[in-house]
Order: sequence, then structure tokens, then C-alpha cells
Amino acid sequence: MMNLWIKENGLKAVCLVLIVCFRTDFYDLLDPSSTQRVGFPPGVAKKIVLSAFKKYDAIATNVRKQKLAERSKTAQSDEKPKDKVPEVGRIEEVITDKTTSVNTDGPETSASLADSNVAKSIQGNICKKSAATTSDGHETSTPAAGATTNEQKEEIKNKESQDKDKPKSNESDEDCDPELLRQQKIFQANPESYNGAIRDAYSWSQSITDVDVRVNVPKHIIKGKDVAVEFGKKHLKVSCRDAEGQMVTVVDGDLIWECHKDECVWSLVPGEHIHVNLEKVEERWWDALLTDEPKINVRKIDPSRPITDLDDEAQAKVEELMYNEHQKRLGLPLSHEKKVHEMLEKAWDVEGSPFKGQPFDPSKINVSSGGM
Repeated sequence: MMNLWIKENGLKAVCLVLIVCFRTDFYDLLDPSSTQRVGFPPGVAKKIVLSAFKKYDAIATNVRKQKLAERSKTAQSDEKPKDKVPEVGRIEEVITDKTTSVNTDGPETSASLADSNVAKSIQGNICKKSAATTSDGHETSTPAAGATTNEQKEEIKNKESQDKDKPKSNESDEDCDPELLRQQKIFQANPESYNGAIRDAYSWSQSITDVDVRVNVPKHIIKGKDVAVEFGKKHLKVSCRDAEGQMVTVVDGDLIWECHKDECVWSLVPGEHIHVNLEKVEERWWDALLTDEPKINVRKIDPSRPITDLDDEAQAKVEELMYNEHQKRLGLPLSHEKKVHEMLEKAWDVEGSPFKGQPFDPSKINVSSGGM
């Protein structure tokens, strides 16, 4: 699979290798005793690369899902909806709708009255069929489907009053709030706040396993000694020097959920921001970074997971689906069709084969989507 991809996309593979091997200082280890601040602490460079790959892989997965959803919507819109046939038990509701739609002032009065007459005739038939015979041979008529007893009226009134008294949930209000939806779209469109949010002093994004925080710093912050980052199991504090050389706290608050403080790392982009990576203790979506900031609606974020988080079997299945999609666009055989073709080619000219002596032609055999 990998060799096939490299063969078809050789230029992309070469460019990727050149990018990785060009920055030789990327593999240098930071020596605390040296005055030259070159390289990274052990394992940090690898963690930064993997973190960036996971994030943008998740974005690409979301784009693929959106395309598939659009295709399915287009396919559904082509299908004509089937007319619903009302059930026998719902005749009462249908009759009620028909009779209450009469408008004596409009031009459609005659049609509505005709529907009302049809409803009445149906009610009469139901009344006749609902008559029951007693043991004495006498018939006892039961109430018609359209009739309503006093007890039923009381039940309907009680139910309506209960529905009015029920409070509306805050979650539905959040879903309908146009301002929150607008903010969420802005957050999702920015890679630095993807599945997260943008705040005054920082922005944060997340995957199911970790959180990336970018804390804004002044342009004069160009060295790591001008920055102090403190990690706690459920606390984050970031400080930097001001123009007068005094340490000023930029972020100081309790995290909404716990993180592995020993696995957290940070790096400085001179004059721009401090990049902080937090590894989550639990695989769950955070609705905020700090406890004192506004919460986001986690139902409006991208819940997809990067393919690298799946087990080997699931990754192989996803790769097979992607390969089949690529082959389908090119009009080439899919993976299961190639396996069947290889088997057919081996058995094509053996003794007893009906195709013995003929050139191999897989088009003579119909290969179904499930293989043989």
C-alpha cells in the first residue's frame, strides 16, 4: 500500500523527506551547560511533530466526512418520498383535522365541506362496526371513534397544563442562540481554535487526547528565559517579562479537567506566542480550558478521531476504503476485485476450466461487491 502510494505520488514523498531532513538543528538536543540555545529537550521535537500531524489529520478527516454527507443528501433528495397511509387507529385525528379546516369565508368552502361529509360517513361506519353483541343477543353500541368522554377531556386538559409547566432546557437555548452559533463557526474555521475557542489572552484547540494552548506575548519576548510556565495536574500558569523586566502573569487558572503534568511541554515562538501542549488524563471533549471562562457547545465541534488513534485492524480497514475510493475514481478494479482477478488468472487455464486455451479476460466473470 505504502509503496503504491509513493510510486503514484513520488514528488510529494520526496518533498516531505526534504522538509524533515533539511532542518538538521531539529534533531539537536538542548544542552543546559551550553550558552547556545540550539535544539530541543529530548522527545520534544517528536512530540511537536506528532501533535501537529494529529491536529491537521483530524481536520482533513472532517472535510472527508462533510463531502460524504453532502453526497448522501444529494442521493436522498433524488428519491421521491412515499405517501404516508394513515393507520386505522389514527382515523380520529385525521377526521378532526379535516373537519376543523373548514373556512366559510374562503373560496375553498365547498371542498372543505365535502371532506367534512366524507369524515362523517367514515365516523358512521366506525360506529356501526364498533357495536358489540351481549350474551343475551342484544347489541350494545360503544362510543364512536370521534366521541370523547368527560374523563378523556380531563386527561387532555391535565396533559396540556403539564406540558406548559415544563421548563425549556438550557441546551436547546444554546443550540438556537444565533450569536453562539456564529462564534462557534468562527472558532471552527481557525486552526488555532479548532474544537476550542479564542479568548483575550490566549486561544486553545483540542483533539480527543490533548489540548494546544497559544498564549499571546509582546514582540520583545524572544528568549525562553523571559517566559515561565508552570504545570499542575489541574492548573496552568504562564508568565512573561514586561518592558521593564518584571515578570507578569498572563494566564493563571484551574483547568476544567485533569492533565498529565509530566507529559506537558511548551515552546516559544519569538514575538508571537507561547505554545503549550497538555495531554489529557481522560479521553473526553473539554467545553472550556479554564473553569472561569465561558463554555463552548461540544455538540457543535468535530468529534472525529485521527486515524493514528485507531487500532491496527481499524486503520487497515480505513486505508482499504480510501484505496477503493481512489481506484473507483480512476475506473480501476477495487481491492476485492483484484484478489478475485488474481485467483481467476491462476485457475483460468488449468485442466477442466471452461476458458482453457483462451486469453485471460476478467470481464467475462461478474465480480460482486462482496467478492466471490
